[in-house]
Amino acid sequence: MNISADALDIVVFSIASFVMAMMALPFTIDVLKSSGMTARDRYKKGDVYVPTNGGLLIGLVVLIMLSVSVVALPDLSVSFIVVYVAVVYAIFGILDDHLKITNRWIKIFFPYFLSYPVTLILQPHAMYTIGIFFGVTPSVQIFFYYIIIPIYVMVVANMVNMHSGFNGLQSGLSSIVLFFLLLKSAMVGRIENLTIFAAFFGANLAFWTRNSYPSAIFEGNIGAMLIGSVMGVFIVFQGFLISGIIMLFPHTINFLLYFYWRIRRKICRIHDTPLGEYDSYKFGELREDGKIEVPNRLTLKWLPLYHRPMTERQVVRIMYALTIVSCTVGLYVPY
Repeated sequence: MNISADALDIVVFSIASFVMAMMALPFTIDVLKSSGMTARDRYKKGDVYVPTNGGLLIGLVVLIMLSVSVVALPDLSVSFIVVYVAVVYAIFGILDDHLKITNRWIKIFFPYFLSYPVTLILQPHAMYTIGIFFGVTPSVQIFFYYIIIPIYVMVVANMVNMHSGFNGLQSGLSSIVLFFLLLKSAMVGRIENLTIFAAFFGANLAFWTRNSYPSAIFEGNIGAMLIGSVMGVFIVFQGFLISGIIMLFPHTINFLLYFYWRIRRKICRIHDTPLGEYDSYKFGELREDGKIEVPNRLTLKWLPLYHRPMTERQVVRIMYALTIVSCTVGLYVPY
């Protein structure tokens, strides 16, 4: 069986990034721990602290792969812009981690403008998806390039960041989605310029092996924003605007639950009624038997726990299964 050069590059970059990240993980964990970059693991008995900001490793591995690819690949314009967007999103994640940004408008609009460089690398098939529904006119193109695309990337990055909180949840879900995006790209015959996405997939998958239960390292906001932005760029780059929404359906449900919670909390405050389950709850409670109880059902990962307390590992597996189903459906949606 003949394998095209593009397909071979994807395989090589995925494996090389995976191996490099796996080799660097023990050292990264030690460095973060010795530097005091730790966060409490809320769903472990006792005061368990885990090294955090491990998303730095994923970014560094991809930067190394980008540098190496200068020797092997002729055109790196796509790769450089993808990495640029991912890095600036990661920097915003670091700022959010350390400065505790509370202004939600900053969290919305600042990443929006960070996404603008993506318009420089959009392929014709990306515009084709919009053209099917709205036609291709100069005004539609401008609206698509400078409104839809930046918002799409920004929303995906934030949804990935929001749909986390358990050991291996974000990294596992992101690995699943990235794998299915690569698979869908192969199915539709669009595998050019995907090596950098393959590098992110390989590094993130390696990170998941130590981030899954029981976590030896957390990604932090830097890791979630880094990978989330890459997923958003991947989707718009390939023109998978509709199928991408379907693949991220669990993330979207999680976001809508959060939006519903914000509205109901606002209504309670307007009418001066008790907040009840609409109060601010960031963490559930760990029971003696290792199962988790939660105060409401207003995030997707808490929805199963609200009806039936279970272990962290069990609820994460449910989230994996939901995402695998949505991604499988997304494979067969043409746009």
